[in-house]
Order: sequence, then C-alpha cells, then structure tokens
Amino acid sequence: MISQRPLTPAAFVLLVLICAVWGTNQTAIKIANEGFPPILQAGLRSAASALCLVVWCLVKGTPFFRLDRTLPWGLLAGLLFTGEFLALYVGLTLTDVSRGAIFIYVSPFVTAIGAHFLAPGERLDTSKLLGLLAAFAGVVLVFSDGLVAPKPGQIVGDLLCLTMGVLWGLDMINIKVTPLREVPSEQVLFYALAISAVLLTGASQLFGEPFEIVLAPRPLAAFAYTAIVVSFLSYVLFIWFIKHYPATFFGAFIFLSPIFGVATAALMLGEPVSVKLIAALALTSLGIWLVNRPSTTARGAGRADTGRGTGEA
Repeated sequence: MISQRPLTPAAFVLLVLICAVWGTNQTAIKIANEGFPPILQAGLRSAASALCLVVWCLVKGTPFFRLDRTLPWGLLAGLLFTGEFLALYVGLTLTDVSRGAIFIYVSPFVTAIGAHFLAPGERLDTSKLLGLLAAFAGVVLVFSDGLVAPKPGQIVGDLLCLTMGVLWGLDMINIKVTPLREVPSEQVLFYALAISAVLLTGASQLFGEPFEIVLAPRPLAAFAYTAIVVSFLSYVLFIWFIKHYPATFFGAFIFLSPIFGVATAALMLGEPVSVKLIAALALTSLGIWLVNRPSTTARGAGRADTGRGTGEA
C-alpha cells in the first residue's frame, strides 16, 4: 500500500484549498438551481465534468478507461457516486441545510473505520479518533442552530443526508482498498462521472422533473463552476489523496468544508463572522493536528529504530 507517506506542507495547503472549493459548492448549486432542476443539474454536471476529464486525458495521454480487473469496482464507484448525489439533492429538499450538513459529515468516520479493518497500517488509534471527534464537533457547533425539533418530513430528509454521508464514506473505502487504488485517478473519476451522468439524468425523469434550462449568466456560471472546478479538478486531486494518504488524514480536513461554506456565505451576504464560527474553526484545526500527530507506537518505533541504527554504526 502507498498510503503511509507523511502529510507535507504542500499537501496540507492543497487539501485546505480543496475543502475551500467544496465549501462554496453548496452556494453554487443553489444559484445553479435558478436555471436547472436539481437532479437534472447533478446529471448534467457529471456529464460536463466527464467531458472535461476526457479532454484532459487526451491532452496528457493518460488512459481514462480500460477493460481490466478494475471494471467491477469502477461500476461500484459509479453506483455509489450516483446514490450519494441522489440522496443529497432529494434530502436537501426535505430538510434544512444546517441539519443535513451534520448528517452528511459522518463520511470520514465511515472511511476511517473501514480503513481500520481493511487497509494495512491504518489503525484508528485514540489520538486519531479524538481528532475526528473534535473536527466533527466543530461542524456540529457551527450548525447547532439547526438542531431543533424537526418539522414534518424533515426526518426523511435527515435520513437521506445520512445515507449520502455513509455512501460517500463507502465510496472512499472502495477507492482506497480495491484495485482502483492501482490505476490513475482520472480513470477512477471517469467511472464515477460517466455512470452517474446516465443514472442521474434518468432519475430526473423518473422523479418527474421538467427538462427545462434557463440560459441566464448567473446560473450558467454557477453550473460551470460546479462542473469544472468542483466535480472535475477538485475530485481528481482528492481521489489522488484517498489513494496516497491514510483515511484519518484527509478525513479530518473534510470537516473544514462546511466551515468554509458558512464563512463564504457570511462574507457574500455581508454578515459578521460569529464567535461560534471561530470556535468551530479552532475545534476543527485541533482535530487536524491530532490526526496528523505521530502516534505513540510510531514514535516508540522511531526511537527504537534510531537506537538500533546507532548500535549498528
């Protein structure tokens, strides 16, 4: 496995940038909804992203599809990806974003627990578990106003958002521990985008959405952002991180996304940054530090290795 490299400063910055991009994604989706039905938007986004990916691969000379032993796992990735966004888009029509976000971000726990049992060398020790819990507490804090008595129908939306989080976690495990980890990130993403483009567009018709698109600059610009920056560029990079770093490392960073989202919305609306948001960022930062802190076992092993090296010299 190649998922044991230390988190370098460059990787740290890149992960933070990816999370910042994801934090603006929900706002962009809402703006794009002004011109696209929600599920249809998700399907067309996958199609547009897949087209960008194919052009990128042709320019680079990187294969984006092969009939090899990764095909069954690629089909699974596509089905999980489809389920994630179907659950998300339908779920957020039934519950508030502030409630749904808390359920969505169970995904790093699902991935970390799965990697603990399935990925060699990715044991979930006390420090890493506390780090994930601290980072998740930051998300709960920033959305705590949404934790009120649910309105009629919200429970179904909450469960769908929880389903999205579980499927997202399972998707990351699939990429990390199956033969998909051995192929280029572009090939993994092509499976997800191509399959979801077909299935989500079909689901749009199944749910009775009108095939109506408003060709206005604002929703088209938001759609282009979600398709090119989020679904293409950031996903290619994040799949690379999934394959090369332990689940707890990138999992803790994921919790930055909703905090970036709230901060961006506050700045765009001219609202002051609340003390709650600052506290949430502090908790999430503490969580990131804890999961990237060398474990006691690793430090002990390092000292033992140093001692042996000195003796041999």
